[in-house]
Amino acid sequence: MDEINIIWIQGQGCTGCTVSLTGGTHPSIVDVLTGFMPQLEGLKLVYHPTLMATWGEEASQVLADAQEGKYDPFVLIVEGSVPDEKKACRDGGYYCSIGDLNGEMIVFSDVLSKLSKRAGAIVAVGTCSSFGGIPHGKPNPTGAKSVLEFLGKDYKSALGLPVINISGCPPQGETIIEALGHLVLTARGALPVPELDEHNRPVFLYGPKAHEICPRAGYFAEGKYSKEFGDAHCMGMLGCKGPITHCLVPSRGFIEGVGGCTTVGGICIGCTEPEFPDEPFAPFLKKAPAGAYAEETIGDIKGKISAILGRLTSRKI
Repeated sequence: MDEINIIWIQGQGCTGCTVSLTGGTHPSIVDVLTGFMPQLEGLKLVYHPTLMATWGEEASQVLADAQEGKYDPFVLIVEGSVPDEKKACRDGGYYCSIGDLNGEMIVFSDVLSKLSKRAGAIVAVGTCSSFGGIPHGKPNPTGAKSVLEFLGKDYKSALGLPVINISGCPPQGETIIEALGHLVLTARGALPVPELDEHNRPVFLYGPKAHEICPRAGYFAEGKYSKEFGDAHCMGMLGCKGPITHCLVPSRGFIEGVGGCTTVGGICIGCTEPEFPDEPFAPFLKKAPAGAYAEETIGDIKGKISAILGRLTSRKI
């Protein structure tokens, strides 16, 4: 596929994932779309409600044309959760409209359903689209669902791919771009389908836990904990959910390699995980489950015993 179109639609969300996307720098979305990166040239962003210059019915017409196949092949990127419009209809209204065309309201879930049948790949960007996110949190008044839940666990795109989840509230900018880049190269036959974890997230982007790569992890090993915000030690006793959250931000930063929750003195609230924002990640300041610390402690003891025994063994240099 020499040319691939990108259609980005937004449901129930805050546009934070788009803001994060524009903050990515290595590479930036501009580098990708202008062909600065030759491996990814030929991409065209034909629809994005926040970034496109077109507006009104002219913008809505793009979605209508995409449903008829005018923009095949395309990668569909979804930001925001999918509400239960049947529930809204019973109350005489709707939850999520994304425009109108020829005097008729365009409902987000209808567009997603129709475009999913033609998309070469679908990428759910952000925890809202990946797992339901904040709109899905208890009591979930709109019946919000993830893209995968809405389309069904057995869904496969036109290229035979499952929904790829890029979770985070929001995900780090380069994380979004790298996932998209990998899928484009997969579509072009240059890379295999990325290995996915049990939640359909690329392992190369969501492998380690935030706790494992946190710059404060050494203090945890020494048993030094922050007693209040502003202290420099491990923040586990202040409610950090790093031990049960898969996220690369502590090591790669958020913008230009700088920032990240624990790096700047905040706690990890587990925003990349399926249960967020409910338990075990809520309340945000509640400590992570004791089991996570017990498992960590056992592993730590085993590791130190192994290190001591290894130190007693001579080796040749």
